[in-house]
Amino acid sequence: MELLSFDIREQLPGWSLTLDVPQITEEILQRNPILFYLESDGSYIKLPIRNARMGYTANVYKNVGKVYVTFKSIKDGVSHFYVPNWHLKKLKVLIIKSRDQKIYGDWGINPSKSTIHKSLTNAGININDYEEVLRYLSNIASIDFKGHFIAKMPKKKRKTTLKAYVKEQELHYTA
Repeated sequence: MELLSFDIREQLPGWSLTLDVPQITEEILQRNPILFYLESDGSYIKLPIRNARMGYTANVYKNVGKVYVTFKSIKDGVSHFYVPNWHLKKLKVLIIKSRDQKIYGDWGINPSKSTIHKSLTNAGININDYEEVLRYLSNIASIDFKGHFIAKMPKKKRKTTLKAYVKEQELHYTA
């Protein structure tokens, strides 16, 4: 198992986060469950979440080498919700690579959200409790802490403008 920690405060306030996570390869996406937790007020909240107190939902999307977190207003589920920089601090990414039966059951090689959730629930573990999940998993397999990273604001692509150069033309009248 691999654990990564990202300081996300430099990307807030904002309605989305973009993180470079090179540990998420095509193989990891296809074969391994990945759990995500946001740190808020000294505790960790499992993604996806619905935070009624603050008025937003947060969803996580993953791709090869990237993680995206978006925040939407609970009111309509569509409008962006700008999370204040004091509200969230870190994003924890837990990549579960262990093939232990206690974690995976008999599900084979295709990961499924419900399978990892069901396995942890059957073991009496609250998947929403980050510390409890870590304690349980660390008793089954070693957790390799890959480091704490600062998630910088993504650089915006520069717009290239084409400058039109007009060559002076002479008009000759012939009759």
